[in-house]
Amino acid sequence: MITSILDLPFYAADKFGDRISHKTKNKGNQNVRTFRQTAELVKILASGFSAHGVSAGDHVGFFVNNRYEWILTDFALMGLKAVTVPRGSDTTPREVKFIFNHSDSRFLIVENVFQLTDLDDVFGESDWKQAEKIFVVDSAGREGLSGHFQGKTVFYEELFALGEKKYKEDPELIERARKTVQPEDLLTIVYTSGTTGNPKGVMLTHGNLVQNVLANTPRLEIDPAKEETSVVMLPSWHVYERAFEYCGFFAGVTIVYSSPKNFAADLKEEKPHIIITVPRIWESIYYKLIKKLSSLPGHKRYMLFFFIKLNQLFLSSRNYLRGGYISLKKRMILHKFIALIGNSILFIITIPGHHLAKKMFTPFRESVGGRLRGAASAAGSLPKYLDELFNAIGIEIVNAYGMTECAPGILSRTFYRNTFGTIGIPFDNVNVEIRREDGSLTTIGEKGVIYTSGPQVMKGYYRNPEATKAVLDAEGWLNTGDIGVRLENGEIIIVGRAKDTIVLMGGENVEPEPIEDKIKESIYIDHAVVLGQDRKQLSAVVAVNEEELLHLAAELKVADYEIYTEGKDSIEHDRIYSVLMKEVASLVSREHGFKTFERISKILPVKNNFSVGKELTQTLKVKRQYIERKYKNLIERLHHDTKK
Repeated sequence: MITSILDLPFYAADKFGDRISHKTKNKGNQNVRTFRQTAELVKILASGFSAHGVSAGDHVGFFVNNRYEWILTDFALMGLKAVTVPRGSDTTPREVKFIFNHSDSRFLIVENVFQLTDLDDVFGESDWKQAEKIFVVDSAGREGLSGHFQGKTVFYEELFALGEKKYKEDPELIERARKTVQPEDLLTIVYTSGTTGNPKGVMLTHGNLVQNVLANTPRLEIDPAKEETSVVMLPSWHVYERAFEYCGFFAGVTIVYSSPKNFAADLKEEKPHIIITVPRIWESIYYKLIKKLSSLPGHKRYMLFFFIKLNQLFLSSRNYLRGGYISLKKRMILHKFIALIGNSILFIITIPGHHLAKKMFTPFRESVGGRLRGAASAAGSLPKYLDELFNAIGIEIVNAYGMTECAPGILSRTFYRNTFGTIGIPFDNVNVEIRREDGSLTTIGEKGVIYTSGPQVMKGYYRNPEATKAVLDAEGWLNTGDIGVRLENGEIIIVGRAKDTIVLMGGENVEPEPIEDKIKESIYIDHAVVLGQDRKQLSAVVAVNEEELLHLAAELKVADYEIYTEGKDSIEHDRIYSVLMKEVASLVSREHGFKTFERISKILPVKNNFSVGKELTQTLKVKRQYIERKYKNLIERLHHDTKK
């Protein structure tokens, strides 16, 4: 077993040795490393950092995207008992400046020279002075460095060369650190990518992340004996991806680094057994799948949809028999018995159809490699329509829930009891309560704020005691800020964010997330942000899928140049607006379970030019406040007749 995250590369080297730990691709060439080679390179890199003055307790600003050098650097700095402050290479220069300064970092690591050039526009003399050494992963463009970069910039090829020499002189450097690392020792400060305000520095310990490794690996049913493969494309600095990569070392999983652009192709080529993703990835695949199904001849299309529905009935009845179901109240024994009999009958009569469906949907499973036994989706709730569809065609997805402050795992479903629409049950050693505003516990089916405690909970926010006190009490209970409902069987449903709750003029409380998820079922809409605080009715900003918009324009005989208002992002053509509005109204309706006051009265269609770091977080969640600021004038115009 492991007692610290620093143990992982050496544990894996001892246990899995010559098994491939990582595959990376660069300009068509594939590089392969084993667990033994990885552990050796960690030691060499640690020796190189040590020779340049990095030591225990130092904070290191670390702005690099997911790649093999990322994980080597992470472990190497751990081996010196330094504290990593990671973020991606696509972080804006102003945010880098904020994080670097606020975290009291003494060293700076970037991916390439171009980042340094960009930083020069916002870093002042005092900032560069604070960076005692600058380490750069890629060597391209080094000839152009001058001024304050000279004499303090070290490229990784030099770092490894020096490290190899120093490692031979002192091969026990990391081993000495391993003997003294304690679970409560600070491992990293992760600045939240957050959808609101300045990021906060979440202080995570070895113990926080060890808890996630020990709890998450068995829940994902990763068998170390099976030599499984995973393709990853989320940012390595993000705690969800990072914790999963640590699980890979613990269970001997081969990690293949990919990117959003190459993810679909890499799934087919590498044929992974297990992957982790975010809802936006499944939304993207869903649109392509529906488009493909829609192009089929009528009889084939109806047959496929029939078997999808039939398989959903099979899976729902099987889940019920395994204890996975949605009930918002405590039922009488008679009601439970009748439901048990009904689901038993449904399960039996749908078995033949399930086996036929399994064969029929083989091509869909081949599109993700053909060997995928499961996927976890987190960093945002997976809409139920995606949940049901992908599980029905044999791509088994478990929904998970967590937050950076918990490194990240709090709740998840299991592959055995995979209840569509829920977020599952707590991980081992994790406590979860749902509380009313007065702090008392809610009953079954009653909304409340989710609180959690256990070894996964952070130490607090770095240099921000007020923010820490606002969410973390003296007994170690963390207020997640998410609203949940506990079901009869103990599973939990997430229904929204406490701070995102919209209060209309009539006093009605509206959770925007379920409405936004429903709107995004439209093939025309990629993102949605529901608005309406202190107004009579709800409205929504909708980012329109450009490809589908052009198809719609062609059907309506609208010229491309007529779609957009010149110089604006908004789409104001009357006939296109009418189609989009009807689409939204049909989705957010009483027939789909929405109340009258939850319906959308108006929409603001805009171009989908949303990008990570601006409108979107690194896990592709929409930044609500950013959208409200960006389209402030258009939103005000939209609401001009509903202010009263």
